Amino acid sequence: MNTRERDLYIVKLLGEKVEGKDSSLNLSYERLGDSGVAFLARAKNLSHVTHLDLSWNEITDVGVQELVKATSLTNLLSLNLDSNRIGCAGARALAQSVHFPSLKMISLTHNRVSDEGALTLVKSANLKNLETLGLELNRIGKTRLTQFPDGRANTHLRLLNLRRNHIGDEALANWLQTGAFAPLNHLNLGWNRIGDPGAMALAKSPLVGKLEKLFLDSNHIGNEGSLAIAGSKHLNALTDLYLFDNDFDRESETALLDFRIRLLIKKHLVGSVLNLNGRKMGNKGLAALMRSERLKDVETLLLRNNQIDHRGMRIIAESKNLSGLRSLNLMSNLLGNKGMVLFAEAEGVSNLKILNLENTGILSAGLMALAKSKSLAALEELNLSKNELTGKGIRYLAESGNFRNLKRLVVTDIEMGDAGLRSLAMSEHLSQLEELRVNGNSLTRVGVNLLVRSPNLNKLKTLDLRRNLFREADLNLITGCDRFKNLKELRF
Repeated sequence: MNTRERDLYIVKLLGEKVEGKDSSLNLSYERLGDSGVAFLARAKNLSHVTHLDLSWNEITDVGVQELVKATSLTNLLSLNLDSNRIGCAGARALAQSVHFPSLKMISLTHNRVSDEGALTLVKSANLKNLETLGLELNRIGKTRLTQFPDGRANTHLRLLNLRRNHIGDEALANWLQTGAFAPLNHLNLGWNRIGDPGAMALAKSPLVGKLEKLFLDSNHIGNEGSLAIAGSKHLNALTDLYLFDNDFDRESETALLDFRIRLLIKKHLVGSVLNLNGRKMGNKGLAALMRSERLKDVETLLLRNNQIDHRGMRIIAESKNLSGLRSLNLMSNLLGNKGMVLFAEAEGVSNLKILNLENTGILSAGLMALAKSKSLAALEELNLSKNELTGKGIRYLAESGNFRNLKRLVVTDIEMGDAGLRSLAMSEHLSQLEELRVNGNSLTRVGVNLLVRSPNLNKLKTLDLRRNLFREADLNLITGCDRFKNLKELRF
């Protein structure tokens, strides 16, 4: 395609794209070049555009200098300039523009911006609403910073991505000195050249107190730097710290895990309830948690979906800090039968009243271990849903005196069938049950008859029978039974 054909193509393209009045204008991979961007800025009304994607367009500083002249882009919220040829002059042009007062996000990944251009953006007085700045894969840290831009960092800036640059200890110290990180709650410094001095400088800086997420993975941080971070008095807001693929040893790893747990407890312990659901702690993080003396103040511990396996259950079983625990949620961790065998031996959970084991991969053998446990006799609520327990596993439960204090039992989607319901209905140990949920278990009229004829279950107030194989006549059999007239909730 010759130059004239190319120009005609661009004119046609921009006409079609802009005339559509779509708030998102995607021009990525169109190879507009500086001239195409200049045409866009000068010839079109872009007041409707809030999101502009100009990635992979062979744009240089000249193109950016033309773009910032677009007086109609005052409603722009996000600007994607990834994978172009933009350097510091282009970054300065963006920082100094008066036409982007609403801009909240700028992405300049894979360009040629160095420290001076990056800091100019961070400290821009005109980009007052900028919240997110992406500068991954640029030239930051490659040359020594000799002149620091004036002013303080934009107070609205929350996320700064400096991943995969050339930032070493000296460059990081300079950035800290400029105050560029002061407003941030998310800082990505992964895949740089930071060693112990840089990590120590970061840990000692009073200007990182708002950081909630800090990425330092794939650097050169050793024991001294990692221990400095673990002992930092300023990184108190951290909830997520990424330091994998560095050079510290197991002792430092332990210190960092303990540091993370201290921060998590500080943020998520409300009264006696510690909610750590979905924190991806793994067994190592769980071990750090179980070491914490603060656990003695916890009555309700929520650990759903934390990538814990049977080895984690051994860690719980060996903890000396769980004497005050009354409620434990282990839902959606792959614990398996091995985990239940280990948990059944835990002496420190003897005061546990509420236990959630939904979707934990346990089979009937695992439930048998719980049924024989000498530590779980105080349970009042038990959730075993979404495990393949079948009728055999439920028989272990029904025949165990361990569950004589149960007031609430949830066993949905466990494939127990009418045989499992027979075990529950005939159990002499479940006479205290007030709530029974057996949804999704292929129960039939046979199961209904078992409930009606049961000499037990006299205290039931809630009965959930949804998603089974019942008919309307079966419901009438339940509602017409004198034994169930006092139910407060019947779901069918």
